[in-house]
Amino acid sequence: MRKLIIALLAFDLVLTACNGQNSTPERIRMELPVGVVDSLSRNMKVESDQIEFNTITELDYSDTCLGFPAVDEQCAQVLIKGYQGIISVDGAQYEFRSDQSGERLRIVPIALKAAQSVLANRLNVNPEFVRWVSIEKVDWPDSCLGLEQPGMNCNLVITPGFRILLESGGIIFVFRTDLSGKQTVLEMFSD
Repeated sequence: MRKLIIALLAFDLVLTACNGQNSTPERIRMELPVGVVDSLSRNMKVESDQIEFNTITELDYSDTCLGFPAVDEQCAQVLIKGYQGIISVDGAQYEFRSDQSGERLRIVPIALKAAQSVLANRLNVNPEFVRWVSIEKVDWPDSCLGLEQPGMNCNLVITPGFRILLESGGIIFVFRTDLSGKQTVLEMFSD
């Protein structure tokens, strides 16, 4: 059925282009099972109507950690059908991963993925070797995330974001980010 819908949308786009019309086909929105939406709402501590769903995809995961293990977490290798998507809540974007019922759920700020990528690039390792330890939502005292650096002008404006602890090779790295992860700064690291 999905292949038929995609084929019809592609055919509609070709017809529109041939006719010189400038219309965009209506976006198809996948509906999540109620259990997944309820689980997201409970875990985010918001009403379900406060969650904006940006993207949703059906996905098969190869382990019980839904492909996103925490430090020292053991993940059984088993096929789990589920969903992955991007949601927005209170100005921040999060990636969620879920099984079909919503019982297994992972919600991580997009900023965490940005920090993982920055650290993986600095260490020249694959991002899968960078695991998350903890995530804390923080209001930073200025636009420099409370870490002034020579030559930088910091606006004295509260900047919401995250303090993110990551681990790679037995070393803990502490990052500060804004809500989006566009601003990602290494605060410190320790053995």
